[in-house]
Amino acid sequence: MTDRIKRRGLLWILPVLLAVAAAFMETAAYRQIQTSGNYIGNLYFVIGNSSSEQKIFCYTDETENVHYLFLPSYAETEDVRISFAGAKQVVFAGEKSEVALTDGESIGALACHEKYRMYFCNRKGERMAEQCLVIMRSANLPAAFLETDSGSMEMLDGDKSYEEKGRIVLFDAAGNVVCADRLNRISGRGNSTWAHPKKSYGIRLKNRTDLFGMGSADNWILLSNVEDPAYIRNKITYDMAVAAGMEGSPESQYIDLYINNTYHGMYQLCEKVEIDEQRVPIADLEGENKRLNGELDKCGRFETEEKKGVALVTEPDDLTGGYLLERDVPEKYWEEISGFVSGNLGDLYTIKEPAHASEVQVDYISAFINDMEKALLAEDGINPDTGMHYTEYIDLHSFVQKYILEELTKNNGAGATSSFFYKPQEAISTKLFAGPVWDYDKAYASLTGINESSRDLCYLMLRDTNSTTLFWRLYAHSDFREAVSDCYEDFFSDYMQEAAEEKVDEYAQEILSSIAMDQIRWKEEGSAPLDYPYELERIKTFLLERKQFLDEVWTGQGELRTVTFVSETGEERYVSVAAGETLERLPGSEPGKVSGDQMFDGWFTEDGEVFDCTVPIFEDIIVYGKSHGV
Repeated sequence: MTDRIKRRGLLWILPVLLAVAAAFMETAAYRQIQTSGNYIGNLYFVIGNSSSEQKIFCYTDETENVHYLFLPSYAETEDVRISFAGAKQVVFAGEKSEVALTDGESIGALACHEKYRMYFCNRKGERMAEQCLVIMRSANLPAAFLETDSGSMEMLDGDKSYEEKGRIVLFDAAGNVVCADRLNRISGRGNSTWAHPKKSYGIRLKNRTDLFGMGSADNWILLSNVEDPAYIRNKITYDMAVAAGMEGSPESQYIDLYINNTYHGMYQLCEKVEIDEQRVPIADLEGENKRLNGELDKCGRFETEEKKGVALVTEPDDLTGGYLLERDVPEKYWEEISGFVSGNLGDLYTIKEPAHASEVQVDYISAFINDMEKALLAEDGINPDTGMHYTEYIDLHSFVQKYILEELTKNNGAGATSSFFYKPQEAISTKLFAGPVWDYDKAYASLTGINESSRDLCYLMLRDTNSTTLFWRLYAHSDFREAVSDCYEDFFSDYMQEAAEEKVDEYAQEILSSIAMDQIRWKEEGSAPLDYPYELERIKTFLLERKQFLDEVWTGQGELRTVTFVSETGEERYVSVAAGETLERLPGSEPGKVSGDQMFDGWFTEDGEVFDCTVPIFEDIIVYGKSHGV
C-alpha cells in the first residue's frame, strides 16, 4: 500500500517537475535571445500539417534591412503559422492596422506585398526589437524543399566537384506531395553560369520517380536560368524540340526551390541528357563496362593528343553502341575522362557515355566520326575510302532538325559546346543521331553583336573560337538543304509564329509572381531593375524577324551570298545573307578593341578595302581580320 501511494505521488509530481523545467528552459531561452538580440534568427513560419509540415525562414535583404517571407503558390496565409522564441508576441504594424501574434498562431490577418514594421514584445508588452517584413507569394508553380545533410550550401557552392547527400519533398501547385525521397547526390553544375551566385544543381533521387509526367528517372537538373533575363529561353526551346518530336528532348517544369528551409529562387526542373530508357533509349555501354570490370574509377587511364579513356581488362561483346557524345571546347574537353579529336574537322568530342570508354571503344567511335567527316568533305558526299554516302553515316532527319533549331534561335554555343550526338548499337541503327538539344540561355538575341542579327545564317558558328564547321559542310550538299527547307516549312515556321504570338506570354504569365520573388532573392545578380516586358518583346521581335528571313531563304526563292571571315590565325567562319543585303552586324571584335597587346583594325578584302556593315553583298567574298600592336 505504501509503495502504491509513493507511485501515485511520483505520478502527480512528475508533471509539475516537467512544467518547472520547461519554464526554466523557456526563461533561459528568453534571456539568451534577449541578451543576443537575435530575435529574427529564431523566427520561422510553418506550412502544412504534421504529415507534410515545412518550415520557411525569412530571407534577409541586407542592403535594405528588410526580411522577406517567400511563400509557395499553394500556401494561403491563413494556413501558415508563425513560430518564434524569446518574446511573448510579435506585433506587425502595417499602414492600416496592427496585428499581434503569439507563437503558433496563423498569419492569416497579414497581407501579401505590404511592408510591416515587426516588433518583438516581452512579457510586459514592451517592444524590444524592430524589424521590417514583407510577405510575397508565388502562383501557379510547384515547390521543392531540398535539404542537405550538412544543413549548409557552403561546400556545394564553393566546389562544383563536391557532392553531398540530402533529401527532397516536392509539392505540386495545389500542395499535394509529388515526391518525398532521399537524395543520393546533390552537386553543382554549369560552365559560365557557375561563376554566378545563383547556381544550377544536379540531383539524384534514391528511387526512380516520374516527376510531373516527364518519365521515371533518378537524375534531374535544377537550372538557374541566371544568364537569361527573360527566364524562358531554355523552356521555349525544349518545348519546341519536344513538339517537333526530337528524340530525347528534355521536358521541364518551373518550380520554386527552397534549400534548407530558405527560399532559393525560381528554377527549371529538367530531365538530364543521358542514356536511359526514358531519355536517350540506347544501350548502356557504361553499365556493361562496369559489370565486366568492376569499379571503373580504379582502372588505369590512357591519354594522347588524339584520344583518351581508361584501360579495361574485359570488353563487352558489342562495342557498336551506345555512345553519347558532346562536341566540346578545350577547357571542358580536358576535364573529361574519355574523348577524342576528330581527324578531318579537328572537333573535340567528349564521350559522355560510356564515361569510362576503353581504347578499343574510343577507336571505334572516333573512326566512325572520321569516316563520316570524310564523306561530308567530298563534293559528291561520298567517302572515297568506303564508297558510302554521308547520309549512310548520319540520321539525316535528326541532323536537319538540330540544325534548324540552332540556326533559328541563333544559339551562341551550338557549334562549340553542349552539342550532343548519339549512336545506338548497329543492330538498332548503323547511323549517328543529332541531339538531344541543350542550353539556350544565350539564344534569341540574348547577347549583343552578331547573335542579335535576325537576317543571316551562321551555320552554328557564332563563337569567336572553337566553333565546328560540321554544319557548314552539311549545308554544302543540296540534299541537306532541300531537307532543311521541307522540315522547316512542315513544322518550325508555324511554331515560331505561335511562339511569338502566344507561347512567350503564356510562359511569362505562369512565372510572373515567382520572377518578382527571384529578383529580390538574387538582387546581387543584376545591376539594374529588370524591365521584363522589354525582355519578352526582344524575344517576340527576334522570332518574327527571324521567321521572315528564314521563310524567304528556306521556303521562298531567296538566294544567299556568303562572306568567309578569315582570322589572323587562319580560322574560318561563314555568314550568309540574302543577295544584295548588308550584314546587320559583324562577327568577332569591334574595330578599335584592344586584346592583350593587339588592337583589332577590322575586316578587309583581298584588295585592302574596308569591309563593314555598309557593304552590300552580291557575290561570295572572303575578308581578312587585321590587328596591330599597341
